[in-house]
Amino acid sequence: MTIFHNRHPLVLLALLLCVLLPVMFAQSPMLTAPALLGAVLFLAALGIRSRSVSLRSIFGYALLWFLVTAINPLFSTGGATPLLFISGRPYTKEALLYGAHLGALLIAVLLWFRCERTLVPEENRFFLFGRLAPKLALLISTVLRFVPLLRRRAVQVRAAQTAVGVYDDPDWLHRTKSQMTTMSALTTWSLEHAIDTGAAMKARGYGLSGRTTYRTCRFGTADAAILSIILALTAVTVLTLARGGLHFDWYPYITATTPDRLAVCGTIAYAVLCLIPFLSFLKEEIRWSFYRSKM
Repeated sequence: MTIFHNRHPLVLLALLLCVLLPVMFAQSPMLTAPALLGAVLFLAALGIRSRSVSLRSIFGYALLWFLVTAINPLFSTGGATPLLFISGRPYTKEALLYGAHLGALLIAVLLWFRCERTLVPEENRFFLFGRLAPKLALLISTVLRFVPLLRRRAVQVRAAQTAVGVYDDPDWLHRTKSQMTTMSALTTWSLEHAIDTGAAMKARGYGLSGRTTYRTCRFGTADAAILSIILALTAVTVLTLARGGLHFDWYPYITATTPDRLAVCGTIAYAVLCLIPFLSFLKEEIRWSFYRSKM
């Protein structure tokens, strides 16, 4: 449980946008590092408490970062420091470092959307977008719901195929065809499930005028206080970016502006903004531990 429990979904949407928009448009490692750290700490704390830390997911993110880092210099020949030449094309240090930054940024964005899925209940997501854009709300909810469903369905399909001996042949071509069969079954199931979901929601009157919501959220004093903190920290970060305090160039040479007092304040403000979910989780854990010790 965090401070966002039972909070208005607008506060959570504001936090997500205020974290992602600056880091995606600034392209500065001074913002990418706290964005990645904040998401990792929050998800790690949740995973440790629920004992659901997956080594496979950690390996997947590490592999994604490595691939983006290694592949970027193959497509981008910018940079003035070639490390080697591949078919006459320079493999530069600047492109390699930018690929590492781009991979970290991509992982940070993916992890923050995972945080959003953890912090925002599905009914709150429907409440926020259901009236303004009901089709968009249904689409977002269905896509986010399909991620865990596809994982469980993939395990079931693979187990069934293994039981009938599909994966017994050690030949890599045969195993690749078997994996494609599994993917085909998952794709067909996803399309059928999406059609059934859309038909069921239409039969229940979803999207019609006058439709009531499952949960009614009211914007209270606590919501206003949290939103004010988020907007204040974001304003400091945006002001720093507007004045060039966190400017960073990757090509042709890696250059950055000399950090001044404004740049330090902007970095700290953005870091605090990214750490809000983790700090709120830590605060609630300390509070519950104190209450349990008094029992």
